[in-house]
Amino acid sequence: MIRFNIILLLIIVAISFSACNDDFLERKPSDRINSETFFKQEKDLIFAVNAVYESLGVQASWTWAGGYGTDMMRLETMTDNALDDHGNNANYKLAYGIASSYDGYCEGWWNTRYRGIQRVNRILEGEKDITDIEEDFRARLLAEAKFLRAYFYFDLAYLFGDVPYLTESITPEDTKPTTGTDGEYKASEKVKRTPKEEILNDLTKQLSTIAKDLPIQYDENEKGRVTRGAALALKARILLYQEKWDEAAAAAKAVMDLKTYSLYPSYQKMFDYDGLGNSEVIFDLQVMPDVDKGEFYYMNFGPNSIGGWSCTCPLQSLVDTYECIDGKSISESSLFDPNNPYANRDPRLGYSILYPGHDWQGGVFNTIPGATYPGKEIVPGDSYDNDNGSGWNVTPTGYNQLKYIAQSDIDESKHWENAVHFILIRYSDVLLMYAEAKVEANDIDNSVYDAIDAIRGRDDVQLPAIAKGKSREELRQIVRRERRVELAFEGLRLLDIRRWKIAHEVMPGKPEGLTYTDSEGNSKTMTGGKTRIFEENKHYLWPIPQSEIDISHISQNPKW
Repeated sequence: MIRFNIILLLIIVAISFSACNDDFLERKPSDRINSETFFKQEKDLIFAVNAVYESLGVQASWTWAGGYGTDMMRLETMTDNALDDHGNNANYKLAYGIASSYDGYCEGWWNTRYRGIQRVNRILEGEKDITDIEEDFRARLLAEAKFLRAYFYFDLAYLFGDVPYLTESITPEDTKPTTGTDGEYKASEKVKRTPKEEILNDLTKQLSTIAKDLPIQYDENEKGRVTRGAALALKARILLYQEKWDEAAAAAKAVMDLKTYSLYPSYQKMFDYDGLGNSEVIFDLQVMPDVDKGEFYYMNFGPNSIGGWSCTCPLQSLVDTYECIDGKSISESSLFDPNNPYANRDPRLGYSILYPGHDWQGGVFNTIPGATYPGKEIVPGDSYDNDNGSGWNVTPTGYNQLKYIAQSDIDESKHWENAVHFILIRYSDVLLMYAEAKVEANDIDNSVYDAIDAIRGRDDVQLPAIAKGKSREELRQIVRRERRVELAFEGLRLLDIRRWKIAHEVMPGKPEGLTYTDSEGNSKTMTGGKTRIFEENKHYLWPIPQSEIDISHISQNPKW
């Protein structure tokens, strides 16, 4: 698509499509620009569809436009991959299991997604009056809008469960609750909650239908718009999460058969400016590099030594998941040295995570009190002993996120203008979805090994191929490990641990970082400030925002 920035897009929405702001939650007056006065020309439809793209990112922490991918990345701290120990951050209480239905992060997701849905519904109701448009172009624009609505509903269904399934725009009158025979308020038929599976089944049908109206590729000046591959990949993701294995494998294979996407040779550069729009990206959240407020990866997730806030700190369990370069786990490999634990490891570890001894800003990164690295100078600011008085922003786990933090942003002190696009769907995920679906269907053949080995064999990774003859259970664990390390810090781990029903096993307890030996010979483990709580009958879903319940009286999720 035309590379728009978020601020300009918001201006477009405000000027030419302000009725879009009548979203599900906020319900502002709808007596301004509406479908009767707005949808008259082709350009109106283009502006309106462009406005829907703005809802792709989520803004739950900021009072100004920006940080849309940054807030989405916070999902990682609600998993066993990472920790955010800043109690003032919007995601903090959810991560520790102490949130309530008043949680602002939940409300941010709910508001943003329903805002986008309302915009799509208004488009579908108003576009019929436009006559100065070629029908193929109209079909493409409508397919883009429907894809985006499906993407929004996918998020809502997996975060909140049963949600109102709105396929028509609503007015404040539509949301008024009714009164039951018992005198209690009940949600109106328009906004009552629809079963999750019913929503997902309808989404896959829609994605199958619209795929044919979407191009396989766009010209350079429209790069970033929804493609056929994106529709098929989202369909594959939904089917996989529904455990419809054969259908999920077929949908993933359809993406592979497009012969449009390929693994980008450099894992390291894929999440930097060098990798923008590379051959692996199927769909991403785009942002311009010259905006006043873009993404805030550098400030939020970077270490204290560069002025970062250490808001997504990797946990030891994630670090331990990366294999050694012989393709064996650290518990099995003879290459693993507990005294030098980061040597001879899967290169994706060093591309994604800053660990003690990692080359950093002309010196070396270190968080261990008293550690030395002969011949290398430690970059000050990250040591766990609070060596510069800034303990608030020093990682509590001993590790910092490196993925998505561009060196050029650091060099140019671009604290608020990071513009590496947050990738929403990429080809390696499609390959892993294909492999997982085939394994779970017990339809294991060479194509399963080929999909996994292609990812492990990336030019700057080069791990050994998986030995043939693995059992179904062995391959299941291999695929799950590959998803965890390959897709770390991309916001997918939360849904993975939910759909695999392992969240209640991996989340509770004190989140642990690295273990080191202090100057007196005592073993110490870096941990977060609180013990995480995860109730199996509660925390697999987020709470419906209380503000929504107060207005429409829809029901709350169990235990919230």
